[in-house]
Amino acid sequence: MLTAQLIAAVLLALSPRLWRLRQRYDEAALAPITEAPHANPGDESLKLQLAAWLADGAGNGATALPWAHPAAPVPLSCARAPACTASAVRHFGYRLAGYHQLDERSRLGGMAYRIGVQLRPVLWFLPRRADEPWDDAWLADVDETRLAALARWVPRRPTLIVLDNPASGLAARVMAALDHAARHGDHPVRLLILGDDTTKLPLAVRALKPSR
Repeated sequence: MLTAQLIAAVLLALSPRLWRLRQRYDEAALAPITEAPHANPGDESLKLQLAAWLADGAGNGATALPWAHPAAPVPLSCARAPACTASAVRHFGYRLAGYHQLDERSRLGGMAYRIGVQLRPVLWFLPRRADEPWDDAWLADVDETRLAALARWVPRRPTLIVLDNPASGLAARVMAALDHAARHGDHPVRLLILGDDTTKLPLAVRALKPSR
């Protein structure tokens, strides 16, 4: 009887978070990095800048109560890096998303890793780990369909979106579309613009510079 009551209490505590188990990567809005980098570009300075920018205002993802929304002091921010840093950024994003964990594990180990990643958001009281994977997106082509999907998208976990060499004015349109995610999501979103689109954006843009 006590065991049944304990199980019922645990399920009741977890119930506000169980819907998160159904969340999936939104391929209509995002496009993941699919190609593993062949080598480490070695620009540690840029990677440190990227990591610091992601963490700035991201919050720790934990809440006191299971039905509370985690605080993200800066839900949306934007940075810019030269197009020549694409290789280093791709390497950073690949590891940020945890793909290397699957490369380095056995099939069984990879399955265990995936299950752990899926279950962790249910435990509302656990702060986000430093190596916890983010969702990633590498957007080289953004058409009207993807913009519309981005305008409806809500992140399932912290997300890095790389906008690769966008046409003039596109970065501003993508940022406007991400306003919905910033206002209604529980997780920080970071937009990195690669290239020379100098269109004025509604948010301040952090400049990231390669070490060479």
